[in-house]
Amino acid sequence: MFRYLRIAILLTILVIVAGNQWLTGKRLGSWEKPLWITIYPVLLDSDADTRRYAGSLGADSFRDISVFLKRQAARYDRRFENPAVIQVARPLTSLPPALPAENSGVKIALWSLKMRWWAWRNGSQDGLIGEDVRMFVLYQKGDSKGPLERSVGIKNGSYGLVNAVASQEKAARNRIVITHELLHVLGASDKYDFLNGQPIVPAGIANPGQSPLYPQVSAEIMAGRIAMSASHWRYPASLKFCAIGAETAAEIGW
Repeated sequence: MFRYLRIAILLTILVIVAGNQWLTGKRLGSWEKPLWITIYPVLLDSDADTRRYAGSLGADSFRDISVFLKRQAARYDRRFENPAVIQVARPLTSLPPALPAENSGVKIALWSLKMRWWAWRNGSQDGLIGEDVRMFVLYQKGDSKGPLERSVGIKNGSYGLVNAVASQEKAARNRIVITHELLHVLGASDKYDFLNGQPIVPAGIANPGQSPLYPQVSAEIMAGRIAMSASHWRYPASLKFCAIGAETAAEIGW
């Protein structure tokens, strides 16, 4: 009898969680209210410069994200006075669970459960307004060599995990990655070839109606790259050189 009661309780909890997630998704997709986003800086190393940089971050450090969303929304006749409100939490020293190295359904599911628990334990601080989306930004030393670990945005959970460099020189690049993962949380899909990084035509092209098509001057944000030719691309310098394409706009409710 106790076994069946326990199963019933677990099923009830799952239904409640799923229902809350569905309602959250519907509300975010409606864009009826400003999107509240909390940036949680996470110290990926113990370097003093990393700690100093993360501690210096404030809402103004991420203002370009709100400006970008407002400017792009206007292209689709969505007039927002303020589409997103960003607040910044105190830096965290607790590290999230590592992403699984392989795309195993079971391993990803287990990681997702661990990540939800970690986010719940670390995602609340006094003085912060309850957010719609949590973006955990993992900062590491500015002189780190080699590529960063991959970043993710999880729609079913309303959070993102972004690897970034603790450097003012890389701040604009960090904001591009944060915005890319934020749009994943809101329902947008990647628009580049996973094998070579080339933007997909036409969805991954900022201006698919341009003639000739190449070179482009901006990057579609979910491609994250400026297509210079059919086989070559480069990274944009900042969000000023990014755009939200028609397919991405539809995916996020615009």
